[in-house]
Amino acid sequence: MNISFVLPNSEKSGGVRSTICLANGLTDRGHEVRLLVHKDKLSIKKLRTFIRNAWFRLSYPDAIDWLDQFKGQIVTFEDINRCTFHKDEIVAATGIWSCKEINKLDVNGIKKIHNIRGQIPWERDLMREAWSEDVPKIAVATYLKKTVSEICDRELTAVIPNGIDKTEYYPSVPENQRDGIGTIFHLSKHKDPKTVLAVLRKLRKDCSDVPQRVFGVSRKPKELARSVYVRFPTVDKARDIYSHSLIWIMLSRSEGFPNPVLEAMACGCAVVATDCGGTKDIITDGENGFLAEVGNVDEIVDKVKLLLDNSKLRQQIVGKAHETTKKFTWENSIYKWEKILKKIADR
Repeated sequence: MNISFVLPNSEKSGGVRSTICLANGLTDRGHEVRLLVHKDKLSIKKLRTFIRNAWFRLSYPDAIDWLDQFKGQIVTFEDINRCTFHKDEIVAATGIWSCKEINKLDVNGIKKIHNIRGQIPWERDLMREAWSEDVPKIAVATYLKKTVSEICDRELTAVIPNGIDKTEYYPSVPENQRDGIGTIFHLSKHKDPKTVLAVLRKLRKDCSDVPQRVFGVSRKPKELARSVYVRFPTVDKARDIYSHSLIWIMLSRSEGFPNPVLEAMACGCAVVATDCGGTKDIITDGENGFLAEVGNVDEIVDKVKLLLDNSKLRQQIVGKAHETTKKFTWENSIYKWEKILKKIADR
């Protein structure tokens, strides 16, 4: 099969990384796969982006550019209708912007797919516009069935979650070196940075002897010490941060499929996450982790403190979390994707 995945940009995001893992897996199975990556027209904004990227390469030479990990062809475009396509090529949009973009495509013979990777609860009109076209829709989490049905009266073709690579994420230090609390910080509204900082602040007050570790791609918030925050960590460094943490917190307002939850579980952390979408596909509250109300600082802190104070409960949760990670492999995801794509190609 000829398959193109449409990306809205080349950002160093989890969505881009997951798409590349999927695309590489399909490539390994013998399919012709490429990435179509949007680029801005020449403008002040594009110049600023160029300068920012140049600064990034100088400041963080070890940071990973996920596009560099892709094994196939990468095509950049300003107008997607100027791209060339094979007859019967499958064109898969990844995310809301890309869904809107391929809706504009007026090319005979191609087969479009919306790969729905999350929602924006405060942008219902945008989601309705993006998902309105009657094409197969594959989502990363089961809660999106209801969302898509309510927003645009469409049904999902399939739900296929992301996977995790156990050769990258595993406990990398002895258990007696594990201490403290870890999380990811991002300035995006989806990631609820205010709640993240409020929870860390309260934990520093209530559990002053418990170390904190934070990583992310956003600039360091002023209230975090340089020794606490790591920006643009490599996979090895992220694994090390997970592995040194007893508890990992994930406090987003909205998530499609939160890979960091699986990564933390695979590295031996007990996870406290907000009930914000795809987390329910991974965490059964009180069994393999804890779910908390979005933005509820006191509830989140109480569950973290419960795990810190009860090592037996924490170990039980870590053990069940380890079993959970076995269900989410890239091999399973790629197999399911290939099966669905073949059905679509044969229609």
